[in-house]
Amino acid sequence: MEEEIIDSSFFSEELEQKSSIDVRKTGLENSFNERQVGSIAISVESVSSNAGLDVVIGLFEQQPDLHAIPVEQDDHVIGIIERKTVEENTSTAFKRFVAKTCGEYVKECPFTLNCSDFLEKVAARVNEVAIKNEIKYFIVLVNNRSFYGIMSVEQMNSKLEDLRIRDLEKATAIQQNMLKKNSETKNFPFNVCIWNRMANAVGGDYYIAKEMSEGKYLIGSFDVSGKNVSAALLTVTLGSMFSMFDLMDASKLTSVRLATMLDNFLKKIVPVGNFITGAFCYVDFTNKVVEVYNCGHTNVFAYMKDENGKGRVATLQPSLPPFGMGAVTDAITGTKKGAYRMTINPGLHINLYSDGFTDMQNNDGERFDEQRTKDFFGTLVNTEVSAVSGEIEKTVTGWIQDALLPDDITVMNIRF
Repeated sequence: MEEEIIDSSFFSEELEQKSSIDVRKTGLENSFNERQVGSIAISVESVSSNAGLDVVIGLFEQQPDLHAIPVEQDDHVIGIIERKTVEENTSTAFKRFVAKTCGEYVKECPFTLNCSDFLEKVAARVNEVAIKNEIKYFIVLVNNRSFYGIMSVEQMNSKLEDLRIRDLEKATAIQQNMLKKNSETKNFPFNVCIWNRMANAVGGDYYIAKEMSEGKYLIGSFDVSGKNVSAALLTVTLGSMFSMFDLMDASKLTSVRLATMLDNFLKKIVPVGNFITGAFCYVDFTNKVVEVYNCGHTNVFAYMKDENGKGRVATLQPSLPPFGMGAVTDAITGTKKGAYRMTINPGLHINLYSDGFTDMQNNDGERFDEQRTKDFFGTLVNTEVSAVSGEIEKTVTGWIQDALLPDDITVMNIRF
C-alpha cells in the first residue's frame, strides 16, 4: 500500500491576530474563555447554496482576510465554500461562464462544534477528520442548535500551542520559585553550592537545602521517575511537604523519622509504577555529625583530606529503596540498613547529583559515566568555593557541546 502524502501547505494559511473580516455581532463575543471554541470562532454570515459564485467572489474581494464562507441550505448551514475553490473555478472567463451555484462546491463538515466545547477536548478529533477529509474549517453552533460561525483548524492549533507555551511558562515559574524558597543557604554555617539545569521547561529533579531547626539542616537531591509535566507535579508535592516544616516544630524530628515520613507520604501520592529516588544529608552541626541517606539514588561521594594532605574518597551507594513504594520503613527497621554516619571535620566534602549528570552525552553519543563523575568531584575538592558553580557549568557545557540534554541535571557540593 502506497503511503498517503499530505500536502504540507494544507495548514499553511497565515492568520493575523487582528483580522479585517467583517464579522457579524452576536452579543456573545465575550461569553467564552480562551480555551473554548467560541473564543476563536469567526462569526460570518452564510450564503445560500443557490447563490452564484459571483456572490462569494464579491465577498472575498471585499474581505482579503476571509478564506471561507458558510453555506446554507433549507435554513441549515451545511458546510463552507473556500476562497481557493472559488478562485480555481473562476480563474478564466470561460470557467466563470460555466460555474455552478455555491451548493455544488460546498465542502460539508462531518460534524459540528459547539461554542462551549473546550479546544483541548475536541482537538484530536478535529485534526484527524481535517486531515482525512481535507477540511480547514468547521461549523460552530450555539448550544448545539443555532449557527454561530466557523472555526479554522489552523487557528485552533495555533491557539492550543500558545496556551501550552503559556502554561509551561507558568509551571516553570512555579517550580523555580519553589526550588528557590527551599534552597536558601546564605546563613548556613557551612557552604552549599547548588547547580541545576532542566532538560525541558519543567523537570523531575528536586533539591532542597533547608534549616530544619536550630543547628540542624537538611540538604537533599531527588529525582522523580518520568519526565516533563507529570514528573514536575510530583516535585511540587515534594516541595509542599518540605514547606510544611516551616509551620511545625521540627526540633525533635530525627533523620529516621524524616525518611519514613517522606516515604509514607509519597506512597499515597505517587502512582503505582512510579517512584522517587533521593539522597539527603541530615546535618547536626551542633554535635558535628552528618547522616547520609541514599534511597535508590546515584552514588554519593564524600571526600576528605588526611593529615598528610592526601585525599580519601568514600562512595556511599544506595542502601535503601526509592521513596513512594512504602518500602523505606521496612528496610530501615527490618534489615537495620539506614544512614551513613560521619563526623563533621573541617575539609569534609559531600557531593550529591542526579543521574542526568552521569547520563549526559557528547556529540558522539558518549556518556559522561560514573568514573568521570567520580574524578570530577575529586578535582572539585581543590576548587575555590566561589568557582564551584562555574566549574560545574563548564564541565556540563563542555561535555554536551551541541548535543541535546537527555535528562535534568542537579549537582550539590557541600563543604564543611
